[in-house]
Amino acid sequence: MVDCLKSILHGFLIGIANIIPGVSGGSIALALGIYERLIAAVGQFGATTVWATLRLVRFNEAAKQCFLEEWRRIDGAFLSWIAIGGAVAVVVFSRVMVWLLEFYHDPTYGFFSGLILVSILIPLKMVRRFGLAQIMSALVALGLVLLLTFTTNSDQQLEDAKRKVQLKQVKMEQAQTSDTNRATATSERAGAWRLSFFVLCGAIAISAMVLPGVSGSFVMILLGVYFEILQAVNERDLVIVSLFALGCGLGLVLFTRLLKWILGRFHDPTIAFLTGLMAGSLVGLWPFRKFEILGSDKVGFERVDLGWVLPPADWNTFATLVAFLVGAGLVIVFLNYDRTKAQKKGG
Repeated sequence: MVDCLKSILHGFLIGIANIIPGVSGGSIALALGIYERLIAAVGQFGATTVWATLRLVRFNEAAKQCFLEEWRRIDGAFLSWIAIGGAVAVVVFSRVMVWLLEFYHDPTYGFFSGLILVSILIPLKMVRRFGLAQIMSALVALGLVLLLTFTTNSDQQLEDAKRKVQLKQVKMEQAQTSDTNRATATSERAGAWRLSFFVLCGAIAISAMVLPGVSGSFVMILLGVYFEILQAVNERDLVIVSLFALGCGLGLVLFTRLLKWILGRFHDPTIAFLTGLMAGSLVGLWPFRKFEILGSDKVGFERVDLGWVLPPADWNTFATLVAFLVGAGLVIVFLNYDRTKAQKKGG
């Protein structure tokens, strides 16, 4: 029962991380020590899983046993608890997270900074031998994340945020005027090549989300489809949304299999590389920023984080420090629980 609740909590934290801009669900999974297990479980999915599930319609004992064997093979119970926790976080906590980011932005980022900083020890302990190859892997990953972070154009970020606010305004105007013709405009304008490109973008974006320290939204912006996908969601354009979702599904299954193979063949350098990505994400999670607020009461507000600043001596900094310590303390609790559990098994 405790393990189930722990897995649900893990999924809950991963779900929350995916809501927050700049926070990677892969980083949280790695921080919580479940990354390898999660990749291995998802990587088991395939035609056998689909066939075993479809056979359940026969309602016989053989089909049931086949499904149960497949369920154990893909670590289905673990994945289910993670999925439940993630779904609860997205459905129930998304509004709360929007409120926290609007009114308590710095403490929220402080919490995840503490969570990730302390938990870097977890993947480091997974490295069996730390040599030159592992050090170079970690440094290359760290350099890649820092390069992506510091080469981000602030003017472009502001322009992207303005376009996002404009999309919200258009959506509201459509709802008020009942403009039904625009609902399929995006897919109608896109040709066959462009539609197939959405599948590829979905596969690339979900692959990026699997990696610690990499933002899937940022990758979608680099590919030039972020606002087209966002507009398709707003317009309920099922063609583009379905194609993108198909790409996400294919990318998740294929990329996790590739990552599982790489972890099996080059375990220590891969874990070191992922740790470097995770460490690099801390730069993007620095809570104290210059920022601009775009939008209005009518369409909502969009915060754009710009340059880093030193924390002032005020109550906001104090609250951020407390949130940082809470995040770090949560990791320590998990570590102590795992250590106690391991000692009991060993004893």
